Amino acid sequence: MRTFPVMLNLNDRLAVVVGAGPVAMRKVRALRQAGARVRLVSPDAPRETSDGVTVVAETYQPNHLDGAFVVFACTNNRELNSRVASDARNRGLLVCAVDQPEDCDFFSPAVARDGNVVVAVGTGGSAPFLARRLAEQFQTALPEHIGAFAECLAAIREELQTTNLPVERRRDILRELASEKTYRAFRAEGPSAVRRISDTLTRAQGDPPCDSCA
Repeated sequence: MRTFPVMLNLNDRLAVVVGAGPVAMRKVRALRQAGARVRLVSPDAPRETSDGVTVVAETYQPNHLDGAFVVFACTNNRELNSRVASDARNRGLLVCAVDQPEDCDFFSPAVARDGNVVVAVGTGGSAPFLARRLAEQFQTALPEHIGAFAECLAAIREELQTTNLPVERRRDILRELASEKTYRAFRAEGPSAVRRISDTLTRAQGDPPCDSCA
């Protein structure tokens, strides 16, 4: 199945997870890490969970989807998962039903992650264990401290957007900052090296240097 890859912003949005088994609880943890608010629906749901998770210890009903942005059907009952998917679609909600590609609008990829740097691997729902194995290989291949490097670049990008530099020039600076040369300088000296390179490039355009990303 061909899919269109996206990175979904779930910060402070409601995700409904129906089910309370190991798969459902992994979804809950991943959703919380992404900043989502979670409603966990199942008679077998644990009474105590992490902050940001509301437990509804009831048999699933369509009204449990009220206010949801995205839905995960994670029970071991295929008929119930299909019903959750149908209810979600009737409400115009995106839904993922575990191990039932025909009931999915999207698939959760396997991921390799360091901070905000995420490498997602998907197989269109056809071979999830292959996706997981590949993600594990990518995890070991991620450059060291690449997440911290990305955070530094993000801070500088935000500052550049407040300058009078033309858009194309800002892009040129950001392209240079994302280079292997700048990354090596970051590894050797930390954020101050990236700051120094950024200030040099910015001053070349007659704009005053920025002074964060310490």
